[in-house]
Amino acid sequence: MKSLKYLFITALAVFTFTSCMNDHDEPDSDIPAYGNNLIGIPNMSITEFKTKYKQAMSSTAPTTITDNVIIKGVVVCNDETGNIYKQIVINDGGDAMLISVNDVGLYSQLPRGQMVAIDCQGLAVGAYGKLPQLGLPYTNKYGEIAIGRMNKQAFQSHIKLLGTPNPYYSELVPEDLTAEFLSNDANKDLLPRYVRLKGVSFQEADGTTMYAPEEEVQNSAVERTVKVGNTKIIFRLSSYADFAYEILPQGTFDIVGVLTRYNSDWQFMLSSTSDITPAE
Repeated sequence: MKSLKYLFITALAVFTFTSCMNDHDEPDSDIPAYGNNLIGIPNMSITEFKTKYKQAMSSTAPTTITDNVIIKGVVVCNDETGNIYKQIVINDGGDAMLISVNDVGLYSQLPRGQMVAIDCQGLAVGAYGKLPQLGLPYTNKYGEIAIGRMNKQAFQSHIKLLGTPNPYYSELVPEDLTAEFLSNDANKDLLPRYVRLKGVSFQEADGTTMYAPEEEVQNSAVERTVKVGNTKIIFRLSSYADFAYEILPQGTFDIVGVLTRYNSDWQFMLSSTSDITPAE
């Protein structure tokens, strides 16, 4: 009888312990692996956001967003090839926004086609080279408060993943850039934009020139040139890109990426060489 009693008690203890372990190990489905699931419903388009904060975005002194503003968009450019560094670009079908993050390997969680919501309250907007950015303030080398990258922790608390990546989102279709758009300098205030340059060629392409060899780096980048109509566009490239030492292609191409600016100059950022295709 004593043996049976002890066996019963032992079995009961094992069952109870196992049940507690199972309860403890059960994952909490409300806690996302990446980002912040508590972010609410988007309430403003990127165009509306740029309009609301137009004055702040034209200033080198950043402005902290205090209103309840949530934007959304699809990741159209990221840091997968290394040409775009510590940044992602989202597009909502009408406009695009550049997000600056002090982190690398963003593409692993934010591939192209991932829709996201960004809670802007508590972040800051400002301009670097007159190009609007969403980030956080920092003190630059001149002792001035400027717009800079948000840290990894801040970023994850302000971003929410919406569904899974979808390569068929309409937001992944770029806006065809026209020579007429580039002829109006006032349009620089509408940047960044996710665009396609049609029928362009690299002016430096001679069969031997590479995209961005390290020995040609100036001001942290290598600049090549393409032309749309009569307007020259700086094609900004990083020597850290995984295609930096490939030869610039000769011929006429359609190129998809982000149209930006640096002060008075038009600039273009390429996410991947897969976005360079023979002209239609």
